[in-house]
Amino acid sequence: MSVILRNDNGAIAVNKGVIERMIIEDLLDLGEDIILCSKKGKPIGEKPSRFMDPDYLDAIELSEKKRVVRIRIFLITRIGNSISDLAEQIFDIVENDYAILRLAKPGYISVNIKGVMSDELIKRNIEVVRRNV
Repeated sequence: MSVILRNDNGAIAVNKGVIERMIIEDLLDLGEDIILCSKKGKPIGEKPSRFMDPDYLDAIELSEKKRVVRIRIFLITRIGNSISDLAEQIFDIVENDYAILRLAKPGYISVNIKGVMSDELIKRNIEVVRRNV
């Protein structure tokens, strides 16, 4: 599946997997602040590798409906981090990735906090959304 958007320069087609990988690589650069997880809140462990682990693709959901792109990101945060600041940082990362490709901003970006990690995982279900529609 490709995300196809039109702008003043013409039509742009980018494979959905490319955008997902760009976003995941940028999220992994955030370091210890977040742990990517599945939709059910299961942490995706880090495995030392030269290549990105395909399991990380479970942490992001990219869809397009009626020409509106929706992105959902699932993660666990470390205790002591501000959820609103972290969400704003992630929104900016996603929008910057779209700007690099000269695509319009996604219509909806959702950061789903599935838990807070202290000594052990405390389950949460917090959703922060940015609408660009």
